[in-house]
Amino acid sequence: MVYELEALTAPRLSALIDAGVSTVVVPFGSIEHQGGHLAIGADSLLADAIGREVASRLGAVLAPTVRVGCAEQHMQRIGTMTLQARTLTEVAIELAGSLAAQGFAVIVLLSTHGGNSAALDAAVARLATSLDGAIACAPRGDVGPAPGAHSGEWLTSVLLALRPDLVERQRASCELASEVGVADARRGTGHIERFVTSIVESVRTIAESQ
Repeated sequence: MVYELEALTAPRLSALIDAGVSTVVVPFGSIEHQGGHLAIGADSLLADAIGREVASRLGAVLAPTVRVGCAEQHMQRIGTMTLQARTLTEVAIELAGSLAAQGFAVIVLLSTHGGNSAALDAAVARLATSLDGAIACAPRGDVGPAPGAHSGEWLTSVLLALRPDLVERQRASCELASEVGVADARRGTGHIERFVTSIVESVRTIAESQ
C-alpha cells in the first residue's frame, strides 16, 4: 500500500504519523531531451514509478515528484527544462524542512536523474545541521556495472517495462542504435528491481542507525 501525500486528508496524514509512519519519499526527476526515441519526461515518469515502489516497500508516505531537475548539460537540446544546481538544493532543503516540521523523521530525496545528485547531496549536507529530530538522505540507486549511454539500453528498457507507448525505438540516433536494439521490457524490469532494492536497503540502514 502506498500513502500518497496529495491524496490524504490532513487528519489521515496526522493519524499515519501518530501511528509511526515516520518516513517520507520525495522523488526528483528531470525534463530533458532523451534522444529521438524516448519521451522528454522519461526521468520524471521513472521517478513516479520508483518513488511509488520504494514508498510501498518502506511503508512510507509518497510526496509529489519534483519533475524539473538540474539538466544544464542538455540545455542545447530541444525539450530540456532545468533548474540551476543551487536552486534545486534550496528546493530540496525547503521541502525537507516542511516535511520534518510535520513529524517525519526520515526524509528520502530520491533521484532518477544523475544530474540531480550533486545538488541533493549538498542539500543533505546542509540539512544534517538544520533538521531538528529528523534526517535527510539521498541514496544512489544501483544501475548495474554497465548502464550504457544517456538514453541508451538502461533507460529504454525501463521505459519499455513501464510505458512502452512512449518509446519510438526506430527513431534512435545512429550512435544509440545498437544499445536501443537490445533493450527490452524484461531487462527493464530487472533494472527497476535492482534500482529499487538498493535504495530500500540504503534507507533501512540509515533509519536503523538513528
